[in-house]
Amino acid sequence: MAETWQRMEYSTWDEAFRGLAPVIRQQSARVADYTRELYVQACEDGFGRKNREWEGRVRGQYADTAYKCGLYHQIGKALVPPEYQKWRDDFTAEELAVYRKYTADGRLLAAALQEKGARKKKADTQKERPTKNIPWLMIREACGQHMERYDGSGYPEGLTGDRISPIGQIVGLARELDRLASETRSENPFDEACETLIAQSGVLWSSVLIEILKNSREKCREVYEKYIYYTLTIPKTIPLVERREGRPMGLCYRPMIDSERKVRAFEAAPWFQTEADGTREHLHLDETEHLLLRTGLLYDTCLYLLYEAADAALRAKNCGLSIESFLMRLPIDFYTHENMLPRLVKLCENEGIPRDMFYVTIPEAALFEENSHAPDIVRTYIKEGFALVLDGFHPKRMSAEELKDYGFTWLRLAPELIGLQETANAITVLRRQGFHFIGGGADTAESLKWQLGSGVSYVSGTLTGPLMEEDEMIRTSLIREQSL
Repeated sequence: MAETWQRMEYSTWDEAFRGLAPVIRQQSARVADYTRELYVQACEDGFGRKNREWEGRVRGQYADTAYKCGLYHQIGKALVPPEYQKWRDDFTAEELAVYRKYTADGRLLAAALQEKGARKKKADTQKERPTKNIPWLMIREACGQHMERYDGSGYPEGLTGDRISPIGQIVGLARELDRLASETRSENPFDEACETLIAQSGVLWSSVLIEILKNSREKCREVYEKYIYYTLTIPKTIPLVERREGRPMGLCYRPMIDSERKVRAFEAAPWFQTEADGTREHLHLDETEHLLLRTGLLYDTCLYLLYEAADAALRAKNCGLSIESFLMRLPIDFYTHENMLPRLVKLCENEGIPRDMFYVTIPEAALFEENSHAPDIVRTYIKEGFALVLDGFHPKRMSAEELKDYGFTWLRLAPELIGLQETANAITVLRRQGFHFIGGGADTAESLKWQLGSGVSYVSGTLTGPLMEEDEMIRTSLIREQSL
């Protein structure tokens, strides 16, 4: 096959990923999950904080990028025949050289795909254009350095110590953890894999990175167990909306955790297909509100996404999951449509969905706009039993009495107030009066710790978990709750 195989060219990440053998794609998906957990722990533990060359490279805001680093770290294998994509003990010296070349080729391919996406034209796959874009650099380093080892025994360059980038070290450890856990034949393969890696501390792996593995061990165990039960049967629910292939929009879900760091709810995050190649961009609906209004699609778009969220709620209910709510951020103009409230009421009644299982937001600023109908809208929706969340809440702008007059019980802080002592004090006072807080933007360990410690009921952000498709969200929740 190798004699007749022709080197492929790829225009998109998806094309290149499909060029990998199925077993490599499956492995990469597992490594992506391990990578994210290790990276999040690295952020919390301050990995590389004292290394000036790594400044700004290990931050919670890049946790989703770290997942992509794990997912695409073997992308260079798409450039070689399938028989050379998986390591074999009987490789000749020449075949071994071909196999190992995938790391350097992968970095070049990653750079080319990034350039093509930005420039909308063919990029050079033989030469890497330098970049200061940290997410771009992380993916390139993950592709090129994940087989480097701390003592210099790795490849392709034999880098040592901190000459290996933080993401290169993390993806390398994630990959080896997956390999050992998958190949070890014993009663406790995951624990034995961890112990093997711990024994290599200071040799193949940084001792600091091994401490990160120890601290994230239980989270990594959840990843291991998830894939053991990946074929878990999920109870079927007749969908309310059709999920056609190539549809231009949909929802992903990010876990929301409580003070015990347990997943209690999910935030529904809309995505929109922005390019012909299927590229998705996650945007808040209020970021696209002006375009949707201009094209007359705002109401239909919001309603479609709400029906998709209702599908998720129904599946969670049918699976017996203890998910308490789904949060969805909506623009103020959505609520002004005269037929919207009756349709939502009918939806909940027909499908047996509790109205307070949907936490939909209404921006605080809308309440202060001149000639705004928002105050009446709020009172009407809350009177009908819907849990409206006051989004962008500033304690100094509205008193507890005004909040109660509207009927609000759920508040979401304005992002700029997170981390302030006076905000923490206000939360304490308002909680005593029966109000509950939802947080967000937990992209740093400091922000996450502050919100959980200040009495916020649910927190979401890149550090609380990855964005997931609906099936993955349901499956992950089932496995998590069955293991309790």
